[in-house]
Amino acid sequence: MNLSSGEKKAVSIIAAVAVAFVAVVGVSVFLLVRDAPEEHVPYLHLSVDGDLHRIEPVRWCDIFVRHCDPPLSAPQSPTPQVAVPIGSTAALSVSGDIAEGPWALTRLYSTPKGLIEDEGTFQSGTTFTVMLRSQADRVLIGLTVNLPSALVGPDGTIDTARGTFAIDTKPQDYVIPQV
Repeated sequence: MNLSSGEKKAVSIIAAVAVAFVAVVGVSVFLLVRDAPEEHVPYLHLSVDGDLHRIEPVRWCDIFVRHCDPPLSAPQSPTPQVAVPIGSTAALSVSGDIAEGPWALTRLYSTPKGLIEDEGTFQSGTTFTVMLRSQADRVLIGLTVNLPSALVGPDGTIDTARGTFAIDTKPQDYVIPQV
């Protein structure tokens, strides 16, 4: 196949433009992702009386609990406060990264008989949102969500959390009765 000099010039220009385009796109992608975190950190959403709150983990680790933020040697991040008034229902939603694996929810209630923990475990892909009710005789004062790590104890149990989310949901001006 013999190309005329004009056709050769056109092919050369098209090839140069294609190479320049690939180079620009490649450099742009590199610049955009070079400082990106290695892993997306999951989150919770807590909706109370029409207000949506995004909750970050108080501690987040890799699956083998080697690298944590904050480090295991340091105190966890402060627990956020989102008051759930007595008589209200709050909706707790977990991000897809949490719901794709098993996760545990502990609800702490203040009752006339003292503090009660209500624990539940949710299997992979089954639950994204949980409704939480705070009533006069069962006041929601705190939540904890834990995600298991890949560390298995000698007895076969997973007792180390990869990630922990905590929320202080005690209503404003509520005093926990001493029993």
